Amino acid sequence: MSDYPDRLIQQLSFAIRNPINVILGTVDLHSTTETTPEQEHYIQMVRRSAMQLMEASDSLLDLFELRSGAVRAEYQEFDISELILEAIKFRKPAANQKNLDLDVYMESDLVNPCLTDPFLLKKILSQLLDNAIKFTERGSVSVHVSRTEVPPTGQVDQPHISIEVRDTGVGIAPGRLDTLFDGPSEERNYRSSFDGAGLGLLLVAKMTEMIQGTVSAESEVGKGSTFRLVFPVQSVEKRMSGNIQLSGAETGYHTEGVRILCAEDDPDSRYLVEHHLRAMGWIVQMAANGKEAVEYCRKQTFDVILMDVQMPEMDGFEATAEIRRIMGGGTGTNGSVVPIIALTAHALKQDRDICLQSGMDDYLSKPVHREELYSTIEYHIRAARQRDLME
Repeated sequence: MSDYPDRLIQQLSFAIRNPINVILGTVDLHSTTETTPEQEHYIQMVRRSAMQLMEASDSLLDLFELRSGAVRAEYQEFDISELILEAIKFRKPAANQKNLDLDVYMESDLVNPCLTDPFLLKKILSQLLDNAIKFTERGSVSVHVSRTEVPPTGQVDQPHISIEVRDTGVGIAPGRLDTLFDGPSEERNYRSSFDGAGLGLLLVAKMTEMIQGTVSAESEVGKGSTFRLVFPVQSVEKRMSGNIQLSGAETGYHTEGVRILCAEDDPDSRYLVEHHLRAMGWIVQMAANGKEAVEYCRKQTFDVILMDVQMPEMDGFEATAEIRRIMGGGTGTNGSVVPIIALTAHALKQDRDICLQSGMDDYLSKPVHREELYSTIEYHIRAARQRDLME
């Protein structure tokens, strides 16, 4: 029975995220149709409530993983500029809905590429951005990234990065700043407005410790707040040739006519994914379970495969293993290995690790933003094509 709480958290996460994925996806589709001002108001009420539920679910899952020791800092080489731009890109729609400017300013002498934990860093930045947008009704939210000097830490000449998230929001009362990162207070304040589970900044503080950084806040009521994250990085020698360039549309590649297989057992989710994919001009084949996905792969080739995990008859892990076996390495875009991307409501970090260890190439947790879905698919298509050019 010792693993019962773990299983309960996983099942609750799955049960919550699947319907929220459909709710937010349907609201997203509805926004592309003509509505009256009254209908639009109702739609935004649904969106806000679904997002609050999603944020509370995410915070509880993150806190569970941190306290259980399931999350540890894993240092990887990555492009910090791309990570920051990606985090901002997915929050543009939320800022646009409130008519807020969302900008980023990066100094030219950043340590890039660098080594730290990109998973934790993106979580921290995303939480700070979400908070800034939530508590700003007019004006702007901006991100300022620079290389910074810190007091001696015993690590000789180790470079540090500073990320500041500034907003023109409601501000924070001086008396709250000292306990801002301590989590929800045991003493409930019935005069405060609803702001979710109150776990976000507690998680920011805990994840910042894991990357050996510091986080602080300055604020003035009625004028806005600035949250400053400072963390050490290790520099990495930049390869000048032979590396795959994955950013920028200036390469002139196009993705029209790309063939995508999606295995998804939930009919509503299947409808939404198919609609989003066809809107890009992609050729889409939908499968209701892993067994159907395998059969389609026996008969035709695909450039990208989106794979749900929990499905009847054959789950996503079994289907991935069988598809890899059938293809003997697999052929997709111009003969390259077919990328298989998990698209699942299982959202714990260990779920991501299991997906990657099973032979999948990437992982998206529901609910997934339409822009994130497109970006991830295009990333793998571009990578596959550039690998082919190098061979």
